Amino acid sequence: MAEQRESFPRAGGSPNGPAAPRLTLHRCENSHSFFFPHVSCPLCGANLQPFDDPPDAEIVSRTIVRVSPTGSPFALGLARTASGAQTLCIIEGGSETDPGKDVVITKRGGLYYASPRPRAV
Repeated sequence: MAEQRESFPRAGGSPNGPAAPRLTLHRCENSHSFFFPHVSCPLCGANLQPFDDPPDAEIVSRTIVRVSPTGSPFALGLARTASGAQTLCIIEGGSETDPGKDVVITKRGGLYYASPRPRAV
C-alpha cells in the first residue's frame, strides 16, 4: 500500500519536499499551549512539557506601532497556532497579514515574526 501524503504545501517545503520547520512550544496535560516556558501552566497549574508544533498560525489582531525605538513604524500583531498558543509578533507582508489571514511564524534574534503563508504553486 502506497504511503499517503498531504495534498497541500506546508510552510517551508512542498508535500514531498523537506520537512516543515517546527516551533517548540509548551503544553500541559489539559492541552493549554504556550510559546514561552513557565514553571507550571498559568491556567490550571499542571506541569508543562515541550512539544513541536507547525509554524502555521492565524493573525487574530494587529496594530501599527508608530513610535518605535528605531523611528520607523511597524506592524505588531497577535498570532494563534492551531494548538491554541498565542504570541505577539512583528508582522511582515502588508495587507496579506490582516486579521483572519494565515501566516507562518518564525523566530529570529529572539523575536517572533509573522509572514504571509507561501502560496501553492
